[in-house]
Amino acid sequence: MPKAADNLPLRPPDEPREPTPAPAWLALIAAWAGLVMFIASLVFVFLPGTRHPRAELEHTSPYSIADRFLPALMYGTPLAMCLGIIVLWQMRKLPRPLPQPMLMQRIQAWTGVVLALLGAIIIYIDIGVRR
Repeated sequence: MPKAADNLPLRPPDEPREPTPAPAWLALIAAWAGLVMFIASLVFVFLPGTRHPRAELEHTSPYSIADRFLPALMYGTPLAMCLGIIVLWQMRKLPRPLPQPMLMQRIQAWTGVVLALLGAIIIYIDIGVRR
C-alpha cells in the first residue's frame, strides 16, 4: 500500500494534450450577437433621452426609453465580445495552417468582436454627447 510520502517530490504534469477548439455554434452566436449589439446601439442613438433627470432619480417620473434600453446594451456588448474572444482564445495553440472551417470560425469571431466594439464606441460617444 503506497503512502502519501511515496509520491514526493511532486512530478511535473504530463505534456499538455492538443487543445479542444470551441464549438462551431459559439462562433456563429458571437457574430450574430455582435451584429445585434451594433444595430441596437444605432437604435439607441435615436431613442428619446430624459428631460428631467432629477425627477427620475427621485422616482417622481418614469424613466425615459433610452434609460430603460441602456442596461441591455451595457451588458450585451461585453457578452458579445466575450463570446468572440472565447473562440479566438481556444484557437491560439492549434497547429497552423488552420483548416478552412476553423478559418471561417475565426472570421465569425473577429466579426462579432469588431461589431460589438463599434457598438460600444457608439454608445459611449452618444452618452458623452447627451450629458
